[in-house]
Amino acid sequence: MSDVRWTFPAMTTAYSSGPTAAPLPPPVPVQITSNGFQLRTLRQADVTPRFVEWINAPAMRTGLNLSPQAIDDTTLRGYINGFDGHRNHMIGIFDQGLLIGFYTLDVNAKHRVATVTAGIGETGCEHRRVYWATIDALIDHFFIYRNIDKITAHVLARNRAMLFNFIDNGRFFFEARLRDECLDQDGQRHDVLIFAAFHKGERPAGLLYTPHLQRALSCP
Repeated sequence: MSDVRWTFPAMTTAYSSGPTAAPLPPPVPVQITSNGFQLRTLRQADVTPRFVEWINAPAMRTGLNLSPQAIDDTTLRGYINGFDGHRNHMIGIFDQGLLIGFYTLDVNAKHRVATVTAGIGETGCEHRRVYWATIDALIDHFFIYRNIDKITAHVLARNRAMLFNFIDNGRFFFEARLRDECLDQDGQRHDVLIFAAFHKGERPAGLLYTPHLQRALSCP
């Protein structure tokens, strides 16, 4: 039985959009406990020399196709501050208080879809174990509490370490291969593979798919 807990009150209204849309309410931070890991919205105070070091590591830069220019602590704090908690989110993955990675989500509220990106930077972490222990709780949080129907992951075809996480994955299903979709820092083009998770509906194979909402969910 998975150990998953949310400390976020259920949303009762959807995001509004359009020229007459009401102002967005103050953002409510994401805060989830899943299988011994903590997921929460990152703050500027979370920037440490260790965080700066691993986000600049070659493996992280290659996987996320980051600019070759080094990211310093000031730049990283500004980057975190750019996530508004409504249209986009940057969520840290913590293991016993240590920040070991993050998820970002870009939300299209009108269509109730989001795109997720992930990175594990702390050396010594078994990436597949971390992702598999946390991704279900994260996407179910956005399905249940943030009015999202579909979440996609866009993965560079060359990023084999990340693609390995989608093998035998019961939540994300392969949807498409976009050929020469992404331009890297050296001017070379790369394919992008798209995987999708659904709140409800059918699997691509036609089998009825229902999220695992019975996974020990609680909201105090």
